[in-house]
Amino acid sequence: VGQHLANLDLLLPEPYIQTLSSLFDDAPVSSYEDVCHVVKEELGSLPKDIFSEFSEQPFASASLAQVHTAKCKKNGKKLAVKVQHRGLRETSKGDLLAMATVVSVAERLFDEFNFGWICEELTPQLPKELDFNNEGKNAEAAAAHLLRTGLDCVVPKVLWNQTSDRVLTMEFEEGFRATDI
Repeated sequence: VGQHLANLDLLLPEPYIQTLSSLFDDAPVSSYEDVCHVVKEELGSLPKDIFSEFSEQPFASASLAQVHTAKCKKNGKKLAVKVQHRGLRETSKGDLLAMATVVSVAERLFDEFNFGWICEELTPQLPKELDFNNEGKNAEAAAAHLLRTGLDCVVPKVLWNQTSDRVLTMEFEEGFRATDI
């Protein structure tokens, strides 16, 4: 939620944005054991059996998942493997309820606190964010749209045979944070 809010610089005061932006760098990191558990549960095998290489340390981490680099067994291409944090799917409904409760109480206590829209926006979106098959389809739709526009932009190719609800495997592309623009 905090990372989402940090991107709303047109709606929130600058001191809030500065404070919340620290969440981009302080995201949780799952243990390698938990990563292996999710990959095995989702793809049927451990990372070492699926990829010729798989980094134990994530390349990046966010509130919902972390990204590991890997190498394809077939062609040696560098890959990005996004793995959802273990247990997140199960706790997300409770997190949304807790957020709605806190926001509701705060709105009753403080006249100037009007952030109920956050719950209205996040509640239907979080399940979609937790579905990496959906994210892969969106990536392909974005790639097709960008191709039609002629923009010089790369969207990494999704490897569907190594993608599931909680694991998204794509070809690795060098890039930068959207917030660095």
